[in-house]
Amino acid sequence: MNQDQFGRDLAERLQTAERAVDLAVAAVCDLGAVMVRGRIEHGISAVVGQGALVDVMAVLPLIARSRDRLVRAHHRLARDARTMRIDWTGRCGGPETKPPDDGEVPLLPQRLRRVA
Repeated sequence: MNQDQFGRDLAERLQTAERAVDLAVAAVCDLGAVMVRGRIEHGISAVVGQGALVDVMAVLPLIARSRDRLVRAHHRLARDARTMRIDWTGRCGGPETKPPDDGEVPLLPQRLRRVA
């Protein structure tokens, strides 16, 4: 396996990981929404399941921070690939839209991470 093949394999696995994290965010949000909508639709007291809802929603900031780190890793790998002239595009196709600047993405400020 040459460096370009390695780069493409790495890019494909990174895209798979990014998609998995995005799907985890969506799944947790869907779960919370079903819990609340179901309670309302079935006339169940807000007290029922409140602790579980808090536990489910507490997962979101953790996933958001994980996603933030994965996005940063993506940008670092892209920078390193450019520096080393490794072609890491191709098979995976990449995102439908992408920002024009593929530079380093700073971590969310601590204040914003707590909200996320």
